Amino acid sequence: KKAFQRFLGPQTKPKHVYADNSEEFKLSMTELEYSHDTSTPHRPQTNGIAERAVRRVKEGTSCALHQSGLTDKWWVSAMKCYCFLHCIVTQMFHGKTAYKQRFKKEFAGPIIPYGAAVEYLPITKKDKAKCHKLGGKLLKGIFLGYVQHAGGGWTGDLRVIDQEEINEATLVSEVYPK
Repeated sequence: KKAFQRFLGPQTKPKHVYADNSEEFKLSMTELEYSHDTSTPHRPQTNGIAERAVRRVKEGTSCALHQSGLTDKWWVSAMKCYCFLHCIVTQMFHGKTAYKQRFKKEFAGPIIPYGAAVEYLPITKKDKAKCHKLGGKLLKGIFLGYVQHAGGGWTGDLRVIDQEEINEATLVSEVYPK
């Protein structure tokens, strides 16, 4: 009950809630005195809102992967990035993004598409050694997404992979995000 209300915000009282048929949701809605409908178990057509959201994530992730040129082995990071970008860019029916609704402020970081070519400042000794002493201090990389706190907030860090590492790797497990 408290977690659901905290998610909505202290001043928010929805007129109507639609949820799956879980006992936790039923109990929370009853305790909060919210009107709510539930889906019919094992009948996906009765859960159209959730099914549409799942479809949107699948299609958005597929598009992000295709445009990035990365293989489907990067699906998980593409999905996380797509979902975060959706929350910071897409305005909901009330004119706010999900990020602003949740954190009461606009997202202040850069908006970068998944798989974009970026330059990053190396932090490890191994990565710093790749830079020429008299040359540039940035390395070429590929943008994978945003590092988030538990609960969805942004830490201020971006997740990238080194361009050189991905070119030399034969398996995704050989590439470590920075």
